[in-house]
Amino acid sequence: MRVPTRNNSPSDNALDTRDSAAADVENKLSFGVEILADSFTADNSVLNGIHPSPNFNTRGEGPVSGEEVVFEVAFPRPFDLPAGHYFFVPQVKLDSGEFFWLSAPKPIVAPGTPFMPDLQTWIRNQEIDPDWLRVGADIVGGSPAPAFNGSFSLHGTFPPHH
Repeated sequence: MRVPTRNNSPSDNALDTRDSAAADVENKLSFGVEILADSFTADNSVLNGIHPSPNFNTRGEGPVSGEEVVFEVAFPRPFDLPAGHYFFVPQVKLDSGEFFWLSAPKPIVAPGTPFMPDLQTWIRNQEIDPDWLRVGADIVGGSPAPAFNGSFSLHGTFPPHH
């Protein structure tokens, strides 16, 4: 087994993809950015330490600093998804430097909406593709292992047929 578990992990196949560089509106997205802080330090990071069993537990790669940025993304062609669990796998290409996603505060408390089971943030690279590792439970580890959640909110309208 290349990873500790696949239970509740993301799918091996993309449900849909969108790209800001796409020429056609069917696969297009647009985005804006807002810099929240010119300098921000995260206590731990995961970028290169994503490995198959038995060397998946690296404890992370230590603190990183950089700008803290919020992205606002718009999809010209809406998603129409039945109720269920979906994993959002955003990817960002930079001209220089490295990109890290910040985890959301834990536990989720009001005004947020707690949910069970907590599916955490999963990550992969080409070394473990098509498998995934949980950032907290598998890579960072510890006792108790931390849980990291990506943070995003969805806003929009229902299509006319709803």
